[in-house]
Amino acid sequence: MRRSFYFVICFLVTVFCLTLVLTSMFSSEASGKKKKKAQKTTITVRPFGPTQEQLDNASERVLNSANVQKLLGGTKYRQMSFGTVDPESKNGERVPPTGVRGVYYDYTNNRAVIAEGMMSDLTNVTVTESFEQPHADPAEFEEAVRILKADKEFAAKIQSKSLSVYEPMPPVLYPSKTGERVERTVNVGLISGDKTETSEIVGVNMIRGTIVRYENNAPPTSMATEGSCGIPSGTGGSTSNGTPGQYQVQVTQGPTMIWEYLVIRPSASSGRTSERSGIEIRDVKYKGKMVLKRGHAPILNVQYLPLPGQGSCGPYRDWQYQEGAFQTPTGSTDVADGIRMCPSPATTALDTGNDSGNFRGVAIYTQNDETVMVSEMNAGWYRYIMEWRLGNDGRIRPRYGFGATNNSCVCIRHHHHVYWRFDFDVVNANNKIFRTEIPKKLSDRGGWQLIPNEVHINRSYHTKRSLIIKNGSGNEAYAFYPNVTDGFTDTYGHGDIWVLRYQESGGVPTELDDPNTSTAANINPWLTNESIDNQDLVIWYAGHFMHEDGNNLLSPDRNGEVLTGSHVIGPDLIPMNW
Repeated sequence: MRRSFYFVICFLVTVFCLTLVLTSMFSSEASGKKKKKAQKTTITVRPFGPTQEQLDNASERVLNSANVQKLLGGTKYRQMSFGTVDPESKNGERVPPTGVRGVYYDYTNNRAVIAEGMMSDLTNVTVTESFEQPHADPAEFEEAVRILKADKEFAAKIQSKSLSVYEPMPPVLYPSKTGERVERTVNVGLISGDKTETSEIVGVNMIRGTIVRYENNAPPTSMATEGSCGIPSGTGGSTSNGTPGQYQVQVTQGPTMIWEYLVIRPSASSGRTSERSGIEIRDVKYKGKMVLKRGHAPILNVQYLPLPGQGSCGPYRDWQYQEGAFQTPTGSTDVADGIRMCPSPATTALDTGNDSGNFRGVAIYTQNDETVMVSEMNAGWYRYIMEWRLGNDGRIRPRYGFGATNNSCVCIRHHHHVYWRFDFDVVNANNKIFRTEIPKKLSDRGGWQLIPNEVHINRSYHTKRSLIIKNGSGNEAYAFYPNVTDGFTDTYGHGDIWVLRYQESGGVPTELDDPNTSTAANINPWLTNESIDNQDLVIWYAGHFMHEDGNNLLSPDRNGEVLTGSHVIGPDLIPMNW
């Protein structure tokens, strides 16, 4: 009996000791895993391409060139934009921009003058003239405000702040029909804060220095009434079109290289120079393997739904080069012109309802194992928020948010559309693409359906919900998931997804935007039924947001995994077999 009791006690002691040992082992292993997960994420940024000083020098040389002086010499003119010309090609290593392009407005002859050349030889500059009306740059708008403040009727009202100035839509007076010429006229919005004055949008004729009053107190495609919606317009200013900024970024976690890519600030991004394409990322590699050659959003527009008896606003094709001010936290560091590293999330007008801030450009920070790049952009009264979120697990989450400052138009129900362009090179340029079906029953895993030719797809959250872009000679792939917030197309939006074959001419990529036949997107001309099986693929993805609440102030959940909220849209890109 005693012997049995002794054996039981020994057995229990042995089990207890083994438990302690195993617990210690697993605890150490878990601790090691925790340490591995907790390895610090480090972001390094290196400037790439011309500096502001080099670009200023090139601007002066272009302006003094014989061909430019032949058109602008002796005239009253203004430089509207000056920036680099995109040299990017699929062939060879990436090189910094070497070409430049300047746009000037000649007030004496009421025309735009466009000059292009190579930085290596700016004595040989090609010059053309155009009778299109470029957007007003910040300096020209301020000049229009100075002219307005000198007018007896408006001077006292602006001085007393019974009328506040803001940038309206449209920014300038456009011809009412093709071929018509109008004198250069910059629009200035005037909003009554205490309702003692009449809100109005006036034109300032920059050639004559006179004030233009519109019928119904606003241009034909705009509105200025007693009612207004949006947040108060800030005073942080904005960047000019072409402000330089391209940067090589590396994201490491401990000794592991997670991400490598080139980020381009909105003011220097590609696409049509008058519009550009927001924060642009290129040559994106995850753990040493290529994912995207380029990701950007070249098309952005908005259509209003008319109210009976009140007319309507727009539609507008918006631009994405004018970086507005937003707030970065204490302890942030400028690592390059237009790039700021932040110890915690930056906040935009969508987060705070405040249209002011301490920074313009691209803020970078880490949050929940993601590297986040964010910028706020102005287009008239609109405030657009663009983000790229790159997770340590390989996820890519592009996001777009919509807000506005005080004006009458955004009280009306309106539909925003943003069109991302993803040039996929999963491991290499030859990829295959598949549609995947949501299974009708849990036991059915669905299947991958090869897409052999260029195609236009309208989204459905019931079938064919995702796309798979796969390495044509390997197993690596990326799943492309639309989100339920991304909306559906309408007759103005013209579609949801286009899968196209990459195109270039002379080694330079083409089809970086649409033919721009109207304010609406027009991607269908690029759809020519070419084979895309094991080819270089481009996906255009449209997100649609119906803004109808009459209040542009939202507080998205910044503590979650991704910028969220009903004013924010965007797909998810998730690696497979990486």
